[in-house]
Order: sequence, then C-alpha cells, then structure tokens
Amino acid sequence: MSEILNLSFGQYANNTITHLFNCQESEVSYVKKKRSNHDLNTFLHKTNASSAAVTGSNSKYCPRALLFDLRGGLGALKKYEYSESIPNFDMPVLNSSATTCLVKNEYQKNLDKGIVSPNSPLNSGNTKYWTDFNKLVYNPKSLTTVPNYIHEHNQPGSHYNFANQKFETYNTGQNEFKNVQANAIENFRYWLEKCDFLQGIQIGTSLNDSWGGFSTSMIQSIQDEFFNNKENVWIFASFGQESKNKNKNKSRMRAVSEIKTFVELINNSTLLFPIKPNFSSLTSSSMLHNLDPDSIWHTAAIPAMFINSIWGINNQYVDQVSMTKLQDNLLRGEKTRKIVNEIKIINSNSNNNEIRDMMDVDLSNLQDWAFKLNQPKHNQNINLGISGSNKKCFSRNSIMKNPVEPTLDQNITNIYSNPWIENILQSDTFPDILTNGKRSQFHIEFNVHGGLKDFFKQYRTIIERTKSSIELTEIVDDKSELFEDLNNIISNYSSGFDSEDDDDFYD
Repeated sequence: MSEILNLSFGQYANNTITHLFNCQESEVSYVKKKRSNHDLNTFLHKTNASSAAVTGSNSKYCPRALLFDLRGGLGALKKYEYSESIPNFDMPVLNSSATTCLVKNEYQKNLDKGIVSPNSPLNSGNTKYWTDFNKLVYNPKSLTTVPNYIHEHNQPGSHYNFANQKFETYNTGQNEFKNVQANAIENFRYWLEKCDFLQGIQIGTSLNDSWGGFSTSMIQSIQDEFFNNKENVWIFASFGQESKNKNKNKSRMRAVSEIKTFVELINNSTLLFPIKPNFSSLTSSSMLHNLDPDSIWHTAAIPAMFINSIWGINNQYVDQVSMTKLQDNLLRGEKTRKIVNEIKIINSNSNNNEIRDMMDVDLSNLQDWAFKLNQPKHNQNINLGISGSNKKCFSRNSIMKNPVEPTLDQNITNIYSNPWIENILQSDTFPDILTNGKRSQFHIEFNVHGGLKDFFKQYRTIIERTKSSIELTEIVDDKSELFEDLNNIISNYSSGFDSEDDDDFYD
C-alpha cells in the first residue's frame, strides 16, 4: 500500500479538492462483495468503527489531507462537530459583533440525517463554501484556520481588526504561517505517521494572494523537518480569483508578489502545474454551459476534472502509475523543466457532434450545405494552462479513457489509460456546467511547453522596471536574485534555435 498526502490552501484550492474527495467517496463500497477499481487508501484513511459511528454517517474513510483556510472559511461546519471529544478552549471572544452563525444548507442537513435526495438541492446560490457540498468527514487534525484574517467570498480575506489590510501578498502569508506553524507541523506529523509508504505530497494553492507565501513556508518547514528535500512535491497553483476580474487593476506590489510566489513554488516543487483559466474563453467553450464565473463551486470543478484524471492513474489497481513514475516519464531527465504549463481538457464528444450536425444538412440544398460549412466553430476544448504562441513542446502527455496505440500520434511522449476518468461527473455534487452533462466524454493533455518563456519575459520586465522601495523589500529580499531566477527559467525553456531571441533584452 502506498499513500499520497494532500495539502490544500485557501478557498479555491479547498473547493477543488472537495470535488476530488467527493469522487473518492463515490468509490467507497458499503457492500462487502463489491470491490473498488481503485486503492482507496492512497488518498483516504480508513477510520475505526467507533469514529465512524460518531460522525453520524456511514463513511468509513476520511481524507488523508490537511486543509487551511481563513477565519470563517469553514462556513457552517464546526471543526469538532463530528469529533469524539471536543476540547474546551477557555478563551475570550474578541469582536463578537463580527461573528456570524451560519446555517447548513439543505444538502448538508440531508447528509446528517442519512437522506439521499434524488435531485441535488445544490446551486450557486446556496453553495458558497467548500463545506456546503463536502461529503466526507474530516479529522479535526486536518483543518486549520488562520486566526488574523477573515474569509471573504471570491476575494482575498481582510485582517480581523484592520479591514483595509488584505490577505494578498507573499510576505503576509509568510508572517501568518508563523502563527500556526507549530500546530501545522504536528498535524502533518500525525498524518505522516499513518502512512506505510508515502508516494509524495500534492499541494493546492494560489499564486495571486497570500496563500502562496503561506504554502511555501509550510513546504519548506516539512522538507527540513521530515524529508531533507528528497520527497516528491507536486503543486497545483491557481490564478483562480484574479482571473475572473480581468478589468481589475492590479497594483505593482501585487504583481511583484505573484512573481515572487511563482518562482518560490518552482524552487520548492518537483512538478508545478500552474492553472490559469481564461474565464471569458471558458464561457464561450462549446463544452460548457450555465457556468457561473462568480461561483467557486462551478469554476473549481473544472481543474478538478484535470487533477482527478491524475489521481485516477495514481491509485487505480490496473495500470497504476505512481507519482515517481509519472514524474520521471514527464521530465525525461530534464529536472529544470518541471513546469507543466499547457493543460487541456479535450472534448471527446466533438467528433460525434460534428457528424450529427452534418447529418442534419439538406444535401439537395447547396446554400444549406455552404451555411453549415461556414459556421464559426466554437472552442471544443478547455484550456487551463499557460502555453503562449511558441510551438515548441518538450514533453506531451495524455490521459485517455481507452488504451490508445502510441503509433497514432508520434508527437505524444506518454499516453496513460484511465477507464474511470469521467467518474467525477457522476457525483451529485458536481455542478451542471457541461453541455453534455454526465454523458460528457473527455480526455486530458498536459505538456511542458516552450510558450512559458514569453510569459516569464513579461515577469522579468516588471521586476526590471520596479524601483527599490521599503514596500518592495518586504516582499522580495533580493531583487537581483529574483531577476536571475527569472533569467534561468527563461533559459530552461529556450531551445537552441530560439535562444538568441533573448539577445534584444541585453542590447
């Protein structure tokens, strides 16, 4: 048996991982003779009988994970609600007028009563927190809230006592981690000791708020404490909140903070998956319908489709691919090219739809035929990465439902089979955002792409033009070192025939 520990930071990452764990929950069988197609112990921890009884649910498993959120980020869930023993904290309540008691939505009330609704009562109006659609019971050691900042839906949080102070820069996250560091490390130790053979750590975090600095500090602490920088660390880092507000002016310091976060996450990972959905293109994708860009429940479901395809091959019994094997296959010895920057969810229904459309054409009517041929084609795929216009691909990888002969596409480096890739869509908590609903068919492509070079050139220009100031030094200790890191990344993603493109920078 081998395990994967998950660490999740902030509301967007926590919504994403809730979709993932709900899919894992659907694999749990309560019939003795029914066997799952997946090793559930990879991502879930089997609880003892007494713990399961206390939860008030039939679940025998809890997530093998640590989730971090801001104060109030747990919604209506009380941390020790399903715990056998509730600790007594004799602490004064500060600013009690700011405390709001939230009520569980209908879906969570039904779960507590053991009622299965034929139609899910969830919608974007009553599903504001990840706890509103969560199906598994968390061990209290899995949940940590940051004390000084208050949760704000779809926005960086605000300081508990100073509303204008936002949870949005790298250094703020570093400082806040110090307040929970001892407890966070002990909770990590608790889960580590419950592993027989750890495959590695998978992390969900944000690039454009303080969770980047917070999660980097956590990674550095556990690497120093437990692994001596020798453990597999995969990071799924999202631009989530900022992407939906494309007209919002970003301050220079927030831009610098984002750059600092990106570079530090690269330095502290063995694989990095930057997730940057373009919400304007998502709403025009023929794969999607009824997508509410302001609903994190909706938008977090899309990267969950991608990550779940990887989870599937990590823990399926047949054709299982460990973190180490997938990482080695992807990098092919080039450990400096560890950013998987082109991520696509490809619509496998598209060919069938095109054939169906053409069958509707009246072949005797040439105008009808011409009209159909000249119809603008909607984007059939969902792009989640950062690829740019560069055509150079260092490594192409695909996860498909059915086994595919490698000879069909010589350009693909690695092809993996995941017969249950679409299982996540069957969950009653997955939002109705796909055109073909639960019948949707898709496969995944994730590549190391040369277009990342152009993206980091923009970062380099920002750092070059940012004047030194006290505010800057609070985020970046050494501007020249950050500048050099960016140059090295650009160099790593430049091939022999285009490396001279950088010469204009030094003229």
